[in-house]
Amino acid sequence: MKWERKDILIFFIHAAVMVLVIILPAVATRIATADGHEVIDSLFDSMEYFIPLFTFYLINYYWLVPHHYYENKSLFWGLNVLLGILLSFGLEMVDDGIFFWEDRHFHAARFAFIFAIDVVTYLLAASCALAVRSIMRLHKVELQLQEVKQQNAEAELVWLKNQLNPHFLFNTLNNISSLVQIDADTAQNSITQLSDLLRYALYETNKPAVALADEVEFMDNFIHLMKLRCNEKVCVETDFQVPDSPVSIAPMLFISTLENAFKHGVSSHEASFIKAALRVEDAQIIFTCENSNFPKKTDGRTGKGVGIENLQRRLQLLYPERSNYTQTLTDGVYRVEIRLNP
Repeated sequence: MKWERKDILIFFIHAAVMVLVIILPAVATRIATADGHEVIDSLFDSMEYFIPLFTFYLINYYWLVPHHYYENKSLFWGLNVLLGILLSFGLEMVDDGIFFWEDRHFHAARFAFIFAIDVVTYLLAASCALAVRSIMRLHKVELQLQEVKQQNAEAELVWLKNQLNPHFLFNTLNNISSLVQIDADTAQNSITQLSDLLRYALYETNKPAVALADEVEFMDNFIHLMKLRCNEKVCVETDFQVPDSPVSIAPMLFISTLENAFKHGVSSHEASFIKAALRVEDAQIIFTCENSNFPKKTDGRTGKGVGIENLQRRLQLLYPERSNYTQTLTDGVYRVEIRLNP
């Protein structure tokens, strides 16, 4: 078995604990009496008692627990009982064999009592080794679960981005396609503007975070492009306040709400509006979007669709416990508010 730095550190911790436990009785004796012989006797007594106990613990920690407990618990405890009996019997007979004889009679009851205590003590040492190993095993499993969750979250974010970009591109191309038949020159300029948007969407979204100012510029360009297909009955207002201090944010985080607003908040026959605002207060980014409500029949209601669902999921993955998404529909006005701490 190849030892890593962590394994070496654990071994030295065990050794340090063993040394500390062995010398503590001698230190206590030294404090209680100045007799050097008693201190030495106390030290040897501690070594005689604790070294076999720690040896039994280490056998369990490095061999019996990792190689037998998780595969066959009965074998694990059987081996411990057997080793405990052999070690207890051997040590008691070697060290205290004469203690069990009196007037040439062997005191079986005395031997059985002390022998049983020794075996139970060794089994307690085995239990301690099992507890330490189990705690370390549980911690390792938790770390592995966190790593798997992180990998899954990263994979899901990639999937969400790959789904978001085609969704955005599909809607924008539809706008330009409609515009070509109305105003070719404006459509040409819009294609140039679209290329800038796509450059941002394709390259900047590969980064975990972008400058808030760049994201606001992207939203401004997007809104300008979307307004081209709106008539005079549509009122679009924006109030994006970017602080002087640099602030970073996940790319294309709010674009889905704007897409949703233009999809469900605009009517070609009735007066309609879209109001979008962004500000930073106390290091918290607050984005709001309000629009009149003209839900498409295919969707059934405003605020439902691939883009909004992706947005909510991205907020959960990117800003867990640091974001809040709310949407309301009151008196024909659909409102979204997103608060997050970057």
